[in-house]
Amino acid sequence: MPVVIPQDVKYEERFIGPLTVKQSIYAGIAAIIIIYIWMFTEIFTAVKIILSLIVGGVAAGFVMLNLDVMLLNLFAFLRVKKKASWLSPDAQGLLDIRDIRADTVFLKKGGAVGLIKVTPINFGMLSKEDQDSVIYGFLEFLNTINFPIQIVMKSINLDINDYLSALKQRIEERDDKIALAYYEHFANYMRDYIESTKINDRLFYIVVPAKKHWDEREVVRSLDTRCKNIIDALAFSGINSERLNTQQLLNLYASYFTETFWLDEDFITAVTMYRKMWKKAPRAAVYGEV
Repeated sequence: MPVVIPQDVKYEERFIGPLTVKQSIYAGIAAIIIIYIWMFTEIFTAVKIILSLIVGGVAAGFVMLNLDVMLLNLFAFLRVKKKASWLSPDAQGLLDIRDIRADTVFLKKGGAVGLIKVTPINFGMLSKEDQDSVIYGFLEFLNTINFPIQIVMKSINLDINDYLSALKQRIEERDDKIALAYYEHFANYMRDYIESTKINDRLFYIVVPAKKHWDEREVVRSLDTRCKNIIDALAFSGINSERLNTQQLLNLYASYFTETFWLDEDFITAVTMYRKMWKKAPRAAVYGEV
């Protein structure tokens, strides 16, 4: 049976004992500084001891703890921007997206992808026969793929407001005062429990790349075929999935940048809300014309 050799294994030649070349250089510089302090300076012995301990401690950090790598990462972290507004070029630069239309995400580098949302199943609750069926179907799904895909998981705060609203509506329709009182206690308990324990919901997506082609219509057509084949293959193993349309794609990408809320099926952000207000406002009201 062939053995797969990991490709990310790093090895550095040893120069002095267990020390690499880089570590030996750090140790040598520290030794030279300490020797200079003791032999060529006329300061108190206590000060020499303190300076030697400082130099030795810094050198130990560079030699044993990769302090140089930590400092480089820290400087790189301090240089990058931590916050950016929705309209900022820095925020727009985080996404390699040129346009979103025709249920397709067109990338700046020329490619295009489609996203499929997968509804997970509780594998542990299935019977042995159903588990075997899911595994067999998933193997068939993997064997039918002849192009690379990416599986993305997104964690979001668990929201049970819709469930609680529907439950309250059913209780109010029965006009049951006692059940309504129990509902209030139950709803408050569930909200407090979810907030205190930080329960998250997980969403799963499959990123499907399109075939590269000079004709954009052919790109969209090939992506439709690939997404349909993946959805059919997943359905064979009992996994429900659906492709995200244009509006759902906009909702998904926008949710990574700003606080959002839903209005019917429209996704409202600080930007889209302003746009809606400007479109509805008359020209004189917008520009202050008389």
